[in-house]
Amino acid sequence: MTNAAYEHILYEVADGVAHVILNRPDKLNALGNGPGSSRDEIGRALADASQDADIGCVLIRANGRAFCAGGDLSRIGGAPAPDTPYDNQVFNEDILKFNAGIRAVRKPVIAAVHGLCLGTAMGFVAQCDFVIAADNTRFGLIEGRIGHPGASDLVPVIGAAWTKYLIYTGEMIDAWRAEKIGLVLSVEPAERLAERAGDLAARMARMPREALHLNKICIENVLEASGRAAGRLAGRAQDAITKSMSSAARAPDGRFFEHILKTEGMDGMKKARELQYRENWLPKLSE
Repeated sequence: MTNAAYEHILYEVADGVAHVILNRPDKLNALGNGPGSSRDEIGRALADASQDADIGCVLIRANGRAFCAGGDLSRIGGAPAPDTPYDNQVFNEDILKFNAGIRAVRKPVIAAVHGLCLGTAMGFVAQCDFVIAADNTRFGLIEGRIGHPGASDLVPVIGAAWTKYLIYTGEMIDAWRAEKIGLVLSVEPAERLAERAGDLAARMARMPREALHLNKICIENVLEASGRAAGRLAGRAQDAITKSMSSAARAPDGRFFEHILKTEGMDGMKKARELQYRENWLPKLSE
């Protein structure tokens, strides 16, 4: 069964599994914000799946060559003036609401990622119960290279040191490294990602659904009581301040990154980032 009520995603239900499919391949599935955006549609689809008694598991995946390259920067590049602190706080509140909606789904939520999973997409998958990665996946908080925030949601998942490394350097890591640090449950051959993630989702869909729901609530409550809730609120408040200062972030040649984005687009931004570094400091891992 396919639901055609969405513009940026596809929503399908088969054999007790809801498939939420990011479907902006021309934009590398960059996440928009606000009413009618991809985030809005994902949130609505997950809420529907959560309430549907015929669904036992949710699988989030993506069409195209990337799972998600991060947030849609066209909003920044086209803005007539830098965002105000108020704008950034409202944006953060929207993200908190979106993330809470993912965690509140009454079924297991699996993210099957491939290609790129960058920036805000890492915060997105950090809300899911499991992340299964294709062996061609690269993860990173590349927004750190242009003075933007984005690290707070990763701390409870991968710890402070790895989160600091990713946001301080903006370096990308491969799927095997992501598995080693606890972001990814399993790394699969790219050509078998859909099959393997689908198999896991189907198995969970056959479990006693009330028990899965109650066990999920138990574990989520332990995480919240252990400090995740307080850390999330404190981190997001700081994110609003950091984002307010991002318009002052400069490339090594002295130019402002946001000015480069507005005048030269993403190609100019990539060239400016290359002035910082080209090669990763961490070696690539393999199985």
